[in-house]
Amino acid sequence: MTLQAKDIMETRVVSVPPEMTLDQFEEFLTIQGIDGAPVQTAEGEIIGIASKTDVVRALRFQTRDRFSGLSGEDITVGDIMTDNVIFIPPDLSPQEIAELMTEHGIHRVLVGDKQHVKGIITTFDLLRLVR
Repeated sequence: MTLQAKDIMETRVVSVPPEMTLDQFEEFLTIQGIDGAPVQTAEGEIIGIASKTDVVRALRFQTRDRFSGLSGEDITVGDIMTDNVIFIPPDLSPQEIAELMTEHGIHRVLVGDKQHVKGIITTFDLLRLVR
């Protein structure tokens, strides 16, 4: 039996609203013990993904770009998220998932679609397969 996305995905997917502040998001990630989360509208549509890397990038550049003079209370998840969300079917192989991640320069994909997320797969999930 060949492994598929549905076999390695994390089914507990927690999302955040685009209005959540950076400070709230950092606390949320710490409490949840995760590095990133899908960004979901009140209507239930996934519009992006935000991660710790996005937080660091925003805070690091807040003195020289569009976040200049703003604090973590002023910046929202919607401001820092990437809208490059890759949705995959549950039957994709780990190799195909890795190729997609590499091709798009991303660290997580969602299993399902914009309205129905069934799971999430990160680069760490793929790395666990090779040990």
